[in-house]
Amino acid sequence: MNHPGWADAIRTYYEQKNQIWFQGGAGLSRMVASFRVHGCQEALLWYQRLARRRRTVLQSVTRVDTRRVRRQLTNGPGDPKSQKPASARLSTEKLWVDVLEHVQLLYRTGEDVGEERRIYPWRLALLPAGGTWRVVEERPLNDADRAVWGTSPQEQEGKSADRAPGWWRERWRKLFSFRRFDRLQVFKYAELWWDGYNPRFRAFRVDCTNFVSQCLWHGGFPMEPAERPEQGWWYAWKEGGEDRWSLSWAVSHSLYWYMVQKAREGKVRFVDLPGRLYVGDIILYDWNGDGTWQHAAVVVDFDPEGQPLVNAHTTASYHRLWDYGDSPAWTRETRYAFIHIEDG
Repeated sequence: MNHPGWADAIRTYYEQKNQIWFQGGAGLSRMVASFRVHGCQEALLWYQRLARRRRTVLQSVTRVDTRRVRRQLTNGPGDPKSQKPASARLSTEKLWVDVLEHVQLLYRTGEDVGEERRIYPWRLALLPAGGTWRVVEERPLNDADRAVWGTSPQEQEGKSADRAPGWWRERWRKLFSFRRFDRLQVFKYAELWWDGYNPRFRAFRVDCTNFVSQCLWHGGFPMEPAERPEQGWWYAWKEGGEDRWSLSWAVSHSLYWYMVQKAREGKVRFVDLPGRLYVGDIILYDWNGDGTWQHAAVVVDFDPEGQPLVNAHTTASYHRLWDYGDSPAWTRETRYAFIHIEDG
């Protein structure tokens, strides 16, 4: 590559973003205007919500992992009045770089110190600038791109449309139907895999519900095998072939309706306040309030005010405040389903 400084340009870019946590007033406003086009919205909302909840940022650390670099030659704009064909105009080099932005935040609430972490997968565009490089674009990537770089995983809906094999049905019923729910195991699993992917399971393009299902199953919530993906709640490993799963395992909306069914059976209970949840319970999110449930998270801890903190995938989140009020997906119409798993 002509200019080896592209890594330094990326590092500088994220160091500048990290300064947002320590800016206030006019300084923060200037930085908002400077970075809004480069994917900073969620970080700014995060900072603003911390301030509203009277949390003082003690330390913010950003680490960037570079995963893939691609070089592209593009035609420069040239003279718009030029009669030369585009291919004959001045070409410029452009880099596309996939990175993981790891943000670790320490904050104080009164006398208590808390920690929150997130991982943002980005695809950056860089152009040459004065002998070095400049970041000109930042696009979010999804979980599957982060889990398996350079591949295009099959969409979960298409794959789940196949019939599940029936040979494992009774075997699973005997193995998993009588397990007692163990919240400690849910917690351990959610803490271990919040920023990664258990290789025993497929990583989806939108992985939040798959992650929550794994946490519940690891805690002893029993799989319910069925012949069709529209039924039950299950994940089937198939030796030498493609795994299969129910829609409720991997799709938030389907998991919601499965939990409605389990509530009728007394296996779970919908509660009206987040403070009535326990570690190992789950929260589902309907961003637009239109009855379509689009996100899922698992409760792993509570803040000093008794509000749940959650771990989740899609944006990999560690001990995030339950309401997601700093997410660009959040709206004033957002609805929540607070689901308590019965221990028996």
